[in-house]
This record gives sequence, C-alpha cells and structure tokens, in this order.
Amino acid sequence: MSGEESSGALLGAILLGVAAFGIFFLEFVLPTGGLLAALCVLCAVASVTLAFMHDATLGMTLLALYGLAAPFMLMLGLRMATKSKVGKMMVLSAEDPARTGARITDEASLFPTLGTRGVALTPLRPAGFARIDGKRLDASAEGDFIDAGTAIEVVSVRDGQLRVRPAETLSTAETPHSVN
Repeated sequence: MSGEESSGALLGAILLGVAAFGIFFLEFVLPTGGLLAALCVLCAVASVTLAFMHDATLGMTLLALYGLAAPFMLMLGLRMATKSKVGKMMVLSAEDPARTGARITDEASLFPTLGTRGVALTPLRPAGFARIDGKRLDASAEGDFIDAGTAIEVVSVRDGQLRVRPAETLSTAETPHSVN
C-alpha cells in the first residue's frame, strides 16, 4: 500500500473508532432498539480493518483496545442509561426498603392465622373473595361450595392461599357486620 493510501487508512481507522464510541453512547440515550448498537459494531470492525490495512501492529493494538474497553464502556453506558429520563422509563427498579424508609413486612403477617373468622364476600366455588380481619382476600372453600354472606373460618394458609370452611357457630360479638 502506498504512503498516501496508508495515511488515508490510518485517518479512516481513527475517525471510525471515534464514531464507534460516539454512537455507543448515543445508543444508551436514544431508544433505537439496537440499531445504533449494530452501527457501532460495524464502525468498530471497519476501524480495525482499516488499521490492519495501515499496519498489522496498529490493527492488533486497536483490536486489543476495543476488546478491553468494551466491558467497561458497557458498564458505563448502562449506568448512564438508568439515570437518563428515557432509561428510567425503560428499566424496572426494585424499591429498597432501607433506602426508601418503607416498612418491612414478612409474608406471614399478610395472612390471617388459623381459626380467624370472617365472611364470604362472593360465592366460594371453590375460590372467591372473603373479608377477614377487615381485609378482602382470595380464599378457597375446603369442601363444598360456600354461599356469599356465610360466616367462615380459616383452616389453612399454604403458599399464600387461604383455605376456609363455614364457621359452625358465631357469637353476636364475632359476627361480621358488613359484606362489602
């Protein structure tokens, strides 16, 4: 390759390398569905190819540089993306109770204890809704169908599923007042 062609290959390799890095950062800011990422990879491959056309040592150097920089650039790009306005809309985030001050509850406290009484809000055939401890909960009948408005009691809580049966007798103090 002549000196002028070699200089052109070197200039092209450098410009395409700079373009690859710029396009890489644009990918994390603009939601293109990976089109800019593909263009970035094409620019990087073309940059390495032109570098090899100029000099094999330069080609190997650029190849190693891109290979080493890629994981770091990816981590930096992901951090940038999660902080951008568009990125916040696209990425789900788990709320950390320690950071947000939310009350930590364990799963067992969400469900009533065995023997707790309530009322069937809908017919339980076998599944439906019941009001227990003032909460509307999913429940399923232990045996036969249970009609709406029937007094019930919790017989088991397993894997978040309440099993209920009709309560035998309720005193007037225990009778649920509303069937909302």
